[in-house]
Amino acid sequence: MNPSTMNATTTLAPTRRHWFFAPWLSRLVMLPPVLVFTLISVRFLTNPGHATPGVTLNTPEAFTDTRVMGAWMITLLIMLITFLVSEARLWLGHLQLALFMGVTLVVRIFGFMNDGTTLAMGNQRPITIVEIVFLTLNTVGFVVQTRQRNQSGVKQ
Repeated sequence: MNPSTMNATTTLAPTRRHWFFAPWLSRLVMLPPVLVFTLISVRFLTNPGHATPGVTLNTPEAFTDTRVMGAWMITLLIMLITFLVSEARLWLGHLQLALFMGVTLVVRIFGFMNDGTTLAMGNQRPITIVEIVFLTLNTVGFVVQTRQRNQSGVKQ
């Protein structure tokens, strides 16, 4: 009996097995932000008067400007979904989310330092924790997707 036939072999090289799951893990990491962006967009477009807790809109211009913020979220959502469905562009989705979460955290920390807001106020603590988690996951996803692209030889 031939010894080589006794060993079960896989068609994937050992390094390729790891990368097989990477696109699906990337999509899984990006799904919660897709849901959050969708909910924020709907809230800002359909009910701008209650979109931001503690803020009262007194003029028609204020309502319109609040709806425009919803439109910005829809734009980010469309870009994210475009990156999500294309395996070659998953890295762009992670980059978009990491930049978005990073800038959001910088602005939040700036607000803590200058506005008197603290983590103990309202829902600041859970929102900040979620933003840190999304930033971390998408930074890792970006690194993994970039490595995968470099190993497969894809250059754009």
